[in-house]
Amino acid sequence: MEELDVNVSSSEAFGIVEKILLLSFISAVILMAILGNLLVMVAVCRDRQLRKIKTNYFIVSLAFADLLVSVLVMPFGAIELVQDNWVYGEMFCLVRTSLDVLLTTASILHLCCISLDRYYAICCQPLVYRNKMTPLRIAVMLGGCWVIPTFISFLPIMQGWNSIGIIDLIQQRQFNKASNSTYCIFMVNKPYAITCSVVAFYIPFLLMVLAYHRIYVTARAHARQIRLLQRAGNPQEPRQHLQEPRQNLQEPRQNLQEPRQHLQEPRQNLQEPRQNLQEHRQNLQEPRQHLQEPRQNLQEPRQHLQEPRQNLQEPRQNPQEPRQNVQEPRQNVQDQHSSHRMKTETKAAKTLCIIMGCFCLCWAPFFVTNIVDPFINYTVPGKLWTAFLWLGYINSGLNPFLYAFLNKAFRRAFLIILCCGDERYRRPSMLGQSVPCSTTTINGSTHVLR
Repeated sequence: MEELDVNVSSSEAFGIVEKILLLSFISAVILMAILGNLLVMVAVCRDRQLRKIKTNYFIVSLAFADLLVSVLVMPFGAIELVQDNWVYGEMFCLVRTSLDVLLTTASILHLCCISLDRYYAICCQPLVYRNKMTPLRIAVMLGGCWVIPTFISFLPIMQGWNSIGIIDLIQQRQFNKASNSTYCIFMVNKPYAITCSVVAFYIPFLLMVLAYHRIYVTARAHARQIRLLQRAGNPQEPRQHLQEPRQNLQEPRQNLQEPRQHLQEPRQNLQEPRQNLQEHRQNLQEPRQHLQEPRQNLQEPRQHLQEPRQNLQEPRQNPQEPRQNVQEPRQNVQDQHSSHRMKTETKAAKTLCIIMGCFCLCWAPFFVTNIVDPFINYTVPGKLWTAFLWLGYINSGLNPFLYAFLNKAFRRAFLIILCCGDERYRRPSMLGQSVPCSTTTINGSTHVLR
């Protein structure tokens, strides 16, 4: 009996520690998802520049869906997981399951719409983008992101279409006679598993892969253009380098004239001792002194003749400068605008590709298991199902952090909100800038991504 008591107590102690760690982790995920998605929504509502970007309407709607997941779905799943019992009744189990399918499907449909929006903005002409992404079409796409999931969530689940043919198996797993516990079990038959997985994951995933592949190809082409622009740089630079040898060649000529000037000085100095030694013959030597002065005067014109030659070399160099000064501003402004536009498009594509990649990494295991389990007689372990499900839930709190680290406009807006409107993080004035630093226009929409 003592040995049995020890084993039971140790088992209970291990269970308590495990539950505490599990509850702490789940609470952190829920809190991260709630605060992060609220921050995204508040940032777009408060920042006028973010509201001008059409893509951000999809991002706000996505944040709202993730916020609902963290408020309406995750807490009840966490309670059931920790308590190992469902105490809210069968009807609320169906509602909670329907909300789970609805909101997770809405999330991936939003990401699909974002990829299509980026495809039209980056890969198509401006007129095509304006014609495709009108306010009415954006509203229709947002409405579809919320309406389409209802046809695979509330409608079939409330009608029981997902449980046709497996009702007995569901009832067996709903009740545990040994522990007298009830569980909220969601099992699906083969037709529903295929239909739900294809609509909620595989079709949107395929569209996103195609769109982002095309965006990636376009981004690489833009990157090559940026390198060519940077490599071309300033076409006047070679001319400047050609002028330098000319200037260097003039310096030896100037240096050669200096010894001639110094050679004249000893002649003058040699005349002074003669005058001192022959003071008594001054009258006789005066003609000689007068003869030396014309010789000195004849050397001065040589020096003055060399100066015009030096000055004549300078005008040869100076006529190139006005051409450079006229051409450089035009080329610099055009290159800066083109480079800034291409970098903005490439940055936007990379950011959204990372977001889509994280979503697929989080939800692909669940949807692969969801479509495979009915064909292997529902033998996937329950713990594996739970792990895959919560891996998908983590994605609801991951997107805001991706925006904060990868999107400069969102990062600035987050800092302004968290720092209570600190002026250091506000967008600099556009009046004093010749080229926009934080905003640019791509195919009819203003972008702040860099």
